[in-house]
Amino acid sequence: MDMSIQAISLIAACNSNGELLLLKRPDDVHCGSLWSFPGGKVEAGETPLDAAKRELVEETGLSGQNWHSLGEYQHVYPDRTLHFHLFGCDGCDSDALNSDEAHAWVPANKLGEYPMPEANQAMLRKVAF
Repeated sequence: MDMSIQAISLIAACNSNGELLLLKRPDDVHCGSLWSFPGGKVEAGETPLDAAKRELVEETGLSGQNWHSLGEYQHVYPDRTLHFHLFGCDGCDSDALNSDEAHAWVPANKLGEYPMPEANQAMLRKVAF
């Protein structure tokens, strides 16, 4: 079992209504069938911000504007340690979303109503921008 720390970029993508995008994780992945912000692993030679921009396009077809850091957070699961870089962006067009996964645009004060991975819970307070 590899217990190295994985760098992950997550995106709190905001639409013109002030809602944040959540994607439902596939059943066959870590924390499957739970809701999460778009994002993924930071690749070798890539900055966390570049990874966030790439992941948002790959997962949703969207590109955000006014990118800014919302902080970092580390979480230890029994089988892995994840170091999250959380970024916010706005200007995401809800109608342009192109995702194979189930998705929802959610007001910040309703995020807690969506079952999320344990690691995401601590980040919810950082998305109130």
